[in-house]
Amino acid sequence: MKLTTPYRFLAFIAMHLIVLGLSSQDQKYASNPDRTIRELKLKLNKDKHNYEELKELSSLLVNRGDYNQTIFYARKLDSISTINKNEVYQMYAGIYLGQALMMNGVQEESRYYMDKSLKLAISLSNDSALASAYNGLGLYAANIEMDYYRSINYFFEGIQAAQRSSNERLYSILLCNISGIYYLKKDPKGLKYALECYELGHKKRDPYLIFCGSTNSAYMYYLQKDYEEALKYIKEAEFIMDKNNFYDRANVYNLYGNILLEKGDKSSAHEMFDKALSFEEHSQISSIVDSYLGLAKLMIVDRKYPDALAFLYKGLDISQKNKNTIHTLTLYEKIADTYQLEENYESAIMYYKIYHHLSDSVFNADKERSISELRVKYDMEKHENEVQQSNLIILQKEKNIQALLFALVLIILLLGGTYLSYYRKNKLYLQIVKRNQEAIKKEKYLQAQLAELSETEPNNPAPDKYTGSSLTDEKSLSLYNRLDNLMRKEHIYRQKDITKEKLALSLNTNRTYLSQVINTYANVTFNHFINSFRIEDAVRTLSDPESDVPLKALASDLGFNSITTFYKAFQSSVGMTPSQYREKVVLLEKMKSK
Repeated sequence: MKLTTPYRFLAFIAMHLIVLGLSSQDQKYASNPDRTIRELKLKLNKDKHNYEELKELSSLLVNRGDYNQTIFYARKLDSISTINKNEVYQMYAGIYLGQALMMNGVQEESRYYMDKSLKLAISLSNDSALASAYNGLGLYAANIEMDYYRSINYFFEGIQAAQRSSNERLYSILLCNISGIYYLKKDPKGLKYALECYELGHKKRDPYLIFCGSTNSAYMYYLQKDYEEALKYIKEAEFIMDKNNFYDRANVYNLYGNILLEKGDKSSAHEMFDKALSFEEHSQISSIVDSYLGLAKLMIVDRKYPDALAFLYKGLDISQKNKNTIHTLTLYEKIADTYQLEENYESAIMYYKIYHHLSDSVFNADKERSISELRVKYDMEKHENEVQQSNLIILQKEKNIQALLFALVLIILLLGGTYLSYYRKNKLYLQIVKRNQEAIKKEKYLQAQLAELSETEPNNPAPDKYTGSSLTDEKSLSLYNRLDNLMRKEHIYRQKDITKEKLALSLNTNRTYLSQVINTYANVTFNHFINSFRIEDAVRTLSDPESDVPLKALASDLGFNSITTFYKAFQSSVGMTPSQYREKVVLLEKMKSK
């Protein structure tokens, strides 16, 4: 895609739009969408105001990935349904416009139509439309707001609506999108959702479901490092894509390239990434960025670090210009890793900290626990439905006995679910503590390397105050480096009366430029930025099993005005209270000593 045109984003891996409300005729031609689209366009030439044909054509076009055409026909549907006050077709038009406009980067109008269609679906008690509306909101939350937890919650809401409407197709696509969120979180538990979509696609001989399921299954096997299985599924996805002229080519070739790279076939992997970029004009922003990520990985393998950084910065530039957040975390992490390989430890530390700040804002224990509870609820409901269906005949003959058995199974499931929830919660807390301890070790190593280099290099004087011109990228980065240095070496955040003005004065700049660099590189407010260093310091102290400093004293030393404020900030950032964190550190130390 040309960056001068309106940007498109989305669907990243295979996060899919929903074809809603297909008629029996449309289902009949679902395996040949090109012919169906041609026939519907011919019919509309004769009758330009046919609600049903406009709806079916819009649904096929958005499914195929032709978003400009979707917008054209969906606007027609919206116009005539609004004039005639037909809320049903206004709802359908809103669903298609919301999703297609999102793909083309028109955020505000996209959200307007999504919210409108959601209200109409609820008002009209249309569960199929409600499932599609929640799907669109889930995609919006993941791609634009970078809120994976809200996204997965929307998808589970959509699943419940799809189940109420007995629509297996909607249900399967939502499952596939849930697996996409699990991939973003690097959690292999999403595989079962992708495979369920894939199996239903083959059962119904639905090429789109097969494509969705095979692509996401390939991603999940790739995450598990089972590259042979991943290769099998991505080959099937490519076959279905070519046969049905699906538009999501760059996404498939990027994954193909990543799999081949892990298998050691660098030449073929390079061909796949180049092939993905050859479809740049028709690709989503996330797919273009993913291509540059793949090429950067190739350069890192070949130890061509300057080339790798060039590709990574190219991907970061595209992401930031188009406000697409899907690969932002990975880009910052890879940039930090590449600088470390170059032994440029100062830059490595800076980008590692940016990555860490963003990562903490996206993932925390409370949100992880919410997703775990949703997953357990889904599994229990699915199991209950399977038990009910398989024992329907027996229930009719032996009602009393079967009712007791069902109650027993339900009690066991509830007890098991309660235990599983506690086990996962405890395991999650230990993982967070372990991850923080490893991060602290890595930071100490990088700081040591940087200190060695600093002894042999002259200190550069601090630049003059940035006046008379706008803050350039070079000056912005320099200012952020000095700010980061002030935080980490002088621990200025420990001052209880620290303000934006005082900090700006210490840096010989003004509060406007200070706010600008904090927003650019940390993507948080000033108060959040200060508290993040306080919490990082607290984590460093509490991660030491030998530390016995009282929590009240620790809160005061770090600059918090009260222990209550400290507890709230720590809980929000880490996902557990300081006392819980300290308990898990001690428990982890005991486990190591056994």
